Amino acid sequence: MLTKLQNDKGLTMIEVLVGVVLFSIIGTAVYFVLFNGVNTENKLRTETLIRDEADIVMSRLVNEIYALEAAKIEDISTGDSSVLQYKKGTEVKTFGFKNNSAYINNTPITTSDFNFHGSSIAIEKNSILITLSVASNKNENASPLVLESQFGLVEGVK
Repeated sequence: MLTKLQNDKGLTMIEVLVGVVLFSIIGTAVYFVLFNGVNTENKLRTETLIRDEADIVMSRLVNEIYALEAAKIEDISTGDSSVLQYKKGTEVKTFGFKNNSAYINNTPITTSDFNFHGSSIAIEKNSILITLSVASNKNENASPLVLESQFGLVEGVK
């Protein structure tokens, strides 16, 4: 074959076709490896963002609730909302999940990039149980994340 390449006659049609086929096979393999790498990177980035959002929401809810008196908290959940209400005199605070988003005092604490469908907050005796179910609205391939947190509340001061 080297002698054929060194002469002036050029390549035969079969040699050109073999070269094109080999290039196509290798090019296709490289394309799919790179494409899968980019998809995996996007999925991992989205899952990291989901974890960050879950951590932020959980910490904001815990910071808002942990020092409240258990006797003054009631469950006002209805239908697809999971909401707790704290009343002390004229002070009223609400926190929980409705419309697939997390809220504190009827103000969303999340972005529209995430879905909190299936999340709940409940009071059990003198403790709060928060279950976060967070999924991405932008990347369906990213796995949803479920976190649970339970913490005790302050007993009423006498």
